[in-house]
Amino acid sequence: MFQHVFAEMNSMLDDIVKHYPSAQGSRKQELLQHWSLLRKMSDRIMDEWLAFEEKMVCLRAAGFSAESDISDAELSEKELPEKELLAYNRGQGYYQLLMYPEAIQQFEQVLQHFPNSWQSRMYLGMAHFQLEDTAEAVRHFQKVLHLTEQPGLKAAIYNALGCLMAKQADVETAQKCFARAHQLDPAMPEPLHNMEACLSGTKMLRYDSSMMPWM
Repeated sequence: MFQHVFAEMNSMLDDIVKHYPSAQGSRKQELLQHWSLLRKMSDRIMDEWLAFEEKMVCLRAAGFSAESDISDAELSEKELPEKELLAYNRGQGYYQLLMYPEAIQQFEQVLQHFPNSWQSRMYLGMAHFQLEDTAEAVRHFQKVLHLTEQPGLKAAIYNALGCLMAKQADVETAQKCFARAHQLDPAMPEPLHNMEACLSGTKMLRYDSSMMPWM
């Protein structure tokens, strides 16, 4: 729904990053105005989103539940009590806005109440993944593997671990992770693609589509 808005905001921000260091005079002032506009838009979006999430939390706390056809991943989330926490919902929002340090802070708060929350640890793993903090990403992903028995989720985690190992040039461990992911979920296309990409070094590693159903 808001993809075009964020696409335009990102385009404007990229323009500022690219041209501001060498800009002078009126061009520099124009870029500063764009920066000010983006800050105001970002603050307003966050304020509106946080107010919206507070209402959603209250609605769920009141027992509202939409019973309909849902996927296995959605079904697995249905009984997660941590989803009632405002910090959890804020963490999701920050993650979706690519504000990974802020997302990490929120999900760390969730773990204080629910240390065995596999989904919070998955978000933490992915946030650290995006920040290229391999050690922390691996730590949280390994926790998820111990907290769930769902083959599809485990496959997605092993695939992500394989990508992390590949980025560290540990091809042998990466291949083992991809092989384990394929074993757990043969229908998942990413592990096989990543096994080939890891060996050839000419293809991009893939992990998004396997993780999205669980987030």
